[in-house]
Amino acid sequence: MRKISETKEINPDFIDVAIDFLRTYADKCHHGKEEDLLFKSLAGKNLSNEHNKTMHELIEEHIYGRRMVSDLLSAKENYVTGNVDSLKDIQNSLKELTELYPMHIEKEDKRFFYPCMEYFTEQEQEAMLQEFWDFDKKIIHEKYQQVIEAVEKSQYKNLAKWRCKVCGYVYDPEKGDPERGVQPGTSFEKLPEDWHCPVCNAPKTEFERIEKQD
Repeated sequence: MRKISETKEINPDFIDVAIDFLRTYADKCHHGKEEDLLFKSLAGKNLSNEHNKTMHELIEEHIYGRRMVSDLLSAKENYVTGNVDSLKDIQNSLKELTELYPMHIEKEDKRFFYPCMEYFTEQEQEAMLQEFWDFDKKIIHEKYQQVIEAVEKSQYKNLAKWRCKVCGYVYDPEKGDPERGVQPGTSFEKLPEDWHCPVCNAPKTEFERIEKQD
């Protein structure tokens, strides 16, 4: 944190990575399991005053952390538009977050999670653990499925389109020809030799490559 507070400039890509981690893992995944699964299950238990107080403190810290991440994003966006004064806002948000999370995690681990397991039977603990696994897989699937789709689309854009010289139909590799078993992402060159124009039934030999315009 000392290096960040003393620096004269910030790499916006580093901030984007930090925000992605905080929102995807720390909040959506970690805090999400707490709020959607653990805390809701504990709501039906006879919690001690101390544990009930700690649970509400954790929820308030989740809300505060989200606000700090939003402030960090706003400061970064202002910074990349040329507002150099936003550097201080970025540094302040990072300082708040680096002070919040170690304290928050210690409170979770030492004062809440393990003690609260006593409220659940072994069967309930096993069921909750499975719910945690399912929750994680769903989050990971959503996030990285989007990454895969983005990569695939960028690859499709590099594939040339071909136009039928007879009727003008354009074969777009990004769309493919699903009605004839051709999946999206299939280049014209990899189409079966017996593939024909879906509109006029012209063979592949009647197609011409569409050159990209710069």
